Amino acid sequence: MENPRMQVIRKDRAYTQESISICFYFSRSTTEISGPATLALRKFLETTGKQTFTHYAHEDGEWRDLDAAEWESIRAKLLRPIRTHVALTDDRPHPDKYEFNYDGKDLHNQTFRHYPGAVTAVQFILPTAWLKTHGPQRIRDLALTLAALLPFNSGHVGLSATGFLDGATIMKDLVPQLLQHPGVDVLDLQRTAYEVGTRLRVPHWMTFIGDPALSEMGGTDFLRSQLHTPGTTVESLDASRAVVTLGPAPEPGGPDQPLPAYRELARVLEPWAFHPPNGPPGFPAATFQQWDRRFLDD
Repeated sequence: MENPRMQVIRKDRAYTQESISICFYFSRSTTEISGPATLALRKFLETTGKQTFTHYAHEDGEWRDLDAAEWESIRAKLLRPIRTHVALTDDRPHPDKYEFNYDGKDLHNQTFRHYPGAVTAVQFILPTAWLKTHGPQRIRDLALTLAALLPFNSGHVGLSATGFLDGATIMKDLVPQLLQHPGVDVLDLQRTAYEVGTRLRVPHWMTFIGDPALSEMGGTDFLRSQLHTPGTTVESLDASRAVVTLGPAPEPGGPDQPLPAYRELARVLEPWAFHPPNGPPGFPAATFQQWDRRFLDD
């Protein structure tokens, strides 16, 4: 049997997993986004089950049980006006964990004056077992439902390495797997949400494009004129938002799976792409730059 991808094990315990990650970024303050994000979380739970999340991250850094009373505190925390971070998970072991992360900021507050790329961001994480059980179309339908609730500037959906990524030794063991499977992303959400601005993290299985990028490139007509790989679709969501989907399902890629659609999209969207200066902690700088440009450099 093939070993699970993106899994780092310490003392018979897995600390990471391959997941489906659904992320959206907003160049708007949390007071504008917390309401739609709360609705999106509710819709996510309607799809995955009300018992999906059993724990939340307390201010002391520990995971606490999530009961009915704590759900009320989570809803209140989402509404904090200047700075808030909400993290939810469950008690399942990797590779079966679900997660929710919300990083909210008052972008007009002086706290963020030195961070011109700061945004509010939200992330939903599903284990790949959910993909295998329900199929990729269900993932796509869920992502489109969430997108309809959220006034995003950009977003993406696809395979991603998730889990306890703060440990440098864990990332060190994860990097070789990432290099072997270019279709799998890795994301430090909080760091990205200080830097991404209105640029695009590309490519992914689904790439959501809003303004100003969509207007600057000439809208969906430009995308359709440039993207020719069989299976790639361009869908207009409204006058200022679109989504590009690369084939019927997310693909990890590898030596026998070159992912030409991902390479094509990366090159088309390069003028609007976000290239972070650093990767997650423990990702060697030179290797990270190579990985970040994996679909651009020959």
